[in-house]
Amino acid sequence: MHNRILIVDDDEQICEMVRLSLENHEYEVESALDGDTGFNKATGEDYHLIILDIMLPGKDGLEICQAIRNSPNRGVPVIMLTAKGEEVDRVLGLELGADDYVTKPFSPRELVARVKALLRRYDHYNPSRSSFKEGGLKVNLNEHNAYVNDNELLLTPKELELLAFLMKHRGKTFSRWELLKEIWEYYSPVESTRTVDEHIKRLRYKIGQLDPHHNYLQTVWGYGYKFEVKEI
Repeated sequence: MHNRILIVDDDEQICEMVRLSLENHEYEVESALDGDTGFNKATGEDYHLIILDIMLPGKDGLEICQAIRNSPNRGVPVIMLTAKGEEVDRVLGLELGADDYVTKPFSPRELVARVKALLRRYDHYNPSRSSFKEGGLKVNLNEHNAYVNDNELLLTPKELELLAFLMKHRGKTFSRWELLKEIWEYYSPVESTRTVDEHIKRLRYKIGQLDPHHNYLQTVWGYGYKFEVKEI
């Protein structure tokens, strides 16, 4: 069975370019040319990955991304398409649960590489190293879930993977760039490491809502982050 991908963009040429590029790699691709259609497809049908433009007629990409994370399909990976220089939109997209973003104009090769990296992560977990527990925090990659003191922690796929990776290497500090390479598979210079910071911020907030007495994600100033359980 081929991975099923949805692209939501009001530019027909971009949709066609993306469709051809992904179909050449044996992905099954559907498209939506407006936000309302994209919203209905993204929240009502099953996909392995969704590519969302931010600027859309009808519902915009940020609204759709937020709706996905509050729907039964909340675990699907999401890549946001943003115009060059729209730093605020990229940050908002990450805050609302996007796993990655690609800046327009982009090359089909770059987008395909990002798609492959995301899908590879969710298709090839190692069952022998899929479950982690520290303090009141439990993560299971195979079952795609996490709990804090037996309360379910609702995470996006990239949040779940980032948390599990840091838990697996408890006490070891990773730079933002190392985390970009390990979790997002970026092997060339990127515009910003803001992606990592936004995911860490969201993880801290979500975990803190369920356990306000412990801090699990430590900042090593001037370098990066590590997992270590500390009382607040």
